[in-house]
Amino acid sequence: MTPVAVDTRSRRTPPGGEVEISWSDLYAHRRAAAARFGKSVFRLPLVKRVREVLLSNVRDGDQVLEVGAGQRLMRKVLVARYPRTVYESLDIDPRGEHDYRRLDEIREPYDVVMAFEVVEHLELQAIPRWLGQLRSILRPGGKLLLSTPNTYYPPAYLRDATHRTALCYDELAGMAEAAGLHVERVVRVYHDPIHRMLLRRYLFGWLFRLIGIDFARQIVVVASAQG
Repeated sequence: MTPVAVDTRSRRTPPGGEVEISWSDLYAHRRAAAARFGKSVFRLPLVKRVREVLLSNVRDGDQVLEVGAGQRLMRKVLVARYPRTVYESLDIDPRGEHDYRRLDEIREPYDVVMAFEVVEHLELQAIPRWLGQLRSILRPGGKLLLSTPNTYYPPAYLRDATHRTALCYDELAGMAEAAGLHVERVVRVYHDPIHRMLLRRYLFGWLFRLIGIDFARQIVVVASAQG
């Protein structure tokens, strides 16, 4: 598999042949994403679970790849709802039973590629190329689903020493756009017992906005590959 370009306007190839990213162009994509989805994280809609986003973007019979699949828990979620779904997984962990270990092993296109809580483990400079690789294994019109810890909820990112890059919602959406994808939706993920949810969303919601700290732990970006 040959990775697709991040964006012909967002890169150039120096004499050594390595891709050099134009961070000013990526910043422009970030500002455009913020303008589309809201300059405040609190304007993003809330969903209870990541799996809600997944199930709403998969059709029965789709070919689905999970990147960073871990214990392949999403397979159970998918098959329970869509029994004809073809699920495959990729993970670098040698102990897991996965179909792939590296993106460059993949030759077939997918209808849906999901990478939940993966991008924050990459170095910043590696993310544009990685997103381009994910874009290249999607069918035209296929969906890429990405999640990452919400930077407005710091414990979600800081609790894991393997995290390398904290990405705000507009940064992740902007990088996806720069990779040739069309971002359709950006949501926050929040699920708590009813009494805690009522306190955080309604009684103390004004306080969270005032101090700039969110109660939602994750951000999910839904993007599609244009034909």
